[in-house]
Amino acid sequence: MSHPDTPAADWFNALFAPRSVAVIGASADPAKTGGRPVNYLRKHGFGGRIMPVNPRADQISGLTCYPDIAALPEAPEAAIVLLGANRAAAAVADLAARGTKLAIVLASGFGEAGADGQTRQRELAQAAGAMRLLGPNTIGAVDLHSRIVLSASGALEAEDLPAGGISVASQSGGILGALLSRGAARGIGFAKLASTGNEVDLDIADLIGALAQDAQTRVIVAYIEGIRDAAKFRTAAEAARAQGKPLVVYKVGRSGAGARAAVSHTGAMAGEDRLYDALFAQVGAIRVRDFNDLLDLPAMLATGRGMRGNRVAVLT
Repeated sequence: MSHPDTPAADWFNALFAPRSVAVIGASADPAKTGGRPVNYLRKHGFGGRIMPVNPRADQISGLTCYPDIAALPEAPEAAIVLLGANRAAAAVADLAARGTKLAIVLASGFGEAGADGQTRQRELAQAAGAMRLLGPNTIGAVDLHSRIVLSASGALEAEDLPAGGISVASQSGGILGALLSRGAARGIGFAKLASTGNEVDLDIADLIGALAQDAQTRVIVAYIEGIRDAAKFRTAAEAARAQGKPLVVYKVGRSGAGARAAVSHTGAMAGEDRLYDALFAQVGAIRVRDFNDLLDLPAMLATGRGMRGNRVAVLT
């Protein structure tokens, strides 16, 4: 899917600063995955309009619930699609027809699930048309400064998630939740976090490039399973370097087994590890080898204090 005429700010604002959000397939039970997004939006203080869609409910969490997308009183700027893989494309087409700027599709069962899933993924891309898409197979996105949580991650059950200067672009949704939880436990604050999943449209390079221009982001963390377009990634990483924002990368799939696991998860080709090493070195990205470093190193870099010259002494 190509969107050469769509300014990054349009989809970025729809993802992290929407004024209205539709939740397609919302559940009245906050304990279910379908009930989490509405619950989390309210819990964390979203100030915009929330429009749940479910033909079997009149109200959800005290909000008017609409029977279908056509019945919504306005075109939502962003939408979370909680329907299964077989029904997601129809909802995406309806949202695109209403003029929604961006849809987040949580369901799995697309490109990572064999030939049938790949067919469904192509249909999903076609259904979106000019509307931007995050996912499928994503956990969503979070902005802790504006308290906008377009996500079903269980990490958002936490009451106090500190805001800070670290932003995360991850191809894995589970890792996004893990970083949120571990960071909160250690008082490490995040700015924006998003998982790209199968990357039918928006990919890891899109996020890095946009975060490079984000005023609240001081350090960018990237959790990468595979890069489809090296030139696009290079451009995004160099934009981050030009803005003085360190890019800290954790690349999985170093071993043969790890590479196969990465492919099965998002459909991305893990590739030769030494080629990634070379790419990261060329763009000035800092590659970490241990998952714990994905918190420690960005937290240090986010202070903005750099050393000049040979000024380190070690006593042991």
